[in-house]
Amino acid sequence: MINNHSGLIGPAAAVSYDGDYLATDSARIIIVDDDPGLRELLTDFLVGHGLRAEAVDSGAALRARLAQRSYDLIVLDMMMPGEGGLSVLRALPQGKDAPGVIIFSALASEIDSVVALELGADDYVIKPSSPREILARIRSVMRRRNHGAASAEPVGGKVDTPRTQVEIYAFAGWTFNCRMRALHAPDGTSVRLTEGDFLLLDAFLSNPKKVHSRDEMMAHVGKGEGSLRGRTIDVAISRLRRKLLSFDRVEIIRTVRGNGYSFLPEIICS
Repeated sequence: MINNHSGLIGPAAAVSYDGDYLATDSARIIIVDDDPGLRELLTDFLVGHGLRAEAVDSGAALRARLAQRSYDLIVLDMMMPGEGGLSVLRALPQGKDAPGVIIFSALASEIDSVVALELGADDYVIKPSSPREILARIRSVMRRRNHGAASAEPVGGKVDTPRTQVEIYAFAGWTFNCRMRALHAPDGTSVRLTEGDFLLLDAFLSNPKKVHSRDEMMAHVGKGEGSLRGRTIDVAISRLRRKLLSFDRVEIIRTVRGNGYSFLPEIICS
């Protein structure tokens, strides 16, 4: 049910609408949902708050738009007829310039959010949800994607090299450029980082000579935004570990049973 721009977004009445709105000085957002009334309401709301927002009704329509232009973030419905949101998510472009993804779903179980995060989503919002909450989640994802390196604080104290002076880290053949949010494997391949991947790696590299507890990592990654809750921090770390292992079998992140996680390689800062 849709009440108004500050009410809940959920199943809506059919209203034909796929407008392409442009606003100034902000992120470009695309909403993918088969509900035309929801597309209209949410697009209007986002545009009214200064975002460049547009909407499509399917994964096929999204791919057609992606072939024409780039987007900063995709709000993707999980349960669409035909090709579902997870299938669309799997097929999205990879790489450091790939858009962020927020999954929007009526499925509230932890396993559904875990699967979405495992596949690379940056956040998971449960329907029904107010447009204001969705706007807050969008701003949170974009803020961390654009300014995570500059705003991140070290976990557990200072590091030997002042954090603000470090731009590039090298470890176990990998290179990580904080300012550009660019991670390159030992063979030179560019590896796409979600916002969660980026902030976890930033936390490990900021202070590698310690065991990081789950609570510390959640505080660093969440920044009070609530995007990662409960055991989803473990899922996010497992996802980052697998990305690193998929290019090189050298162990980089170790689970310290009962304590947290440790970053193993020696690090060179520049």
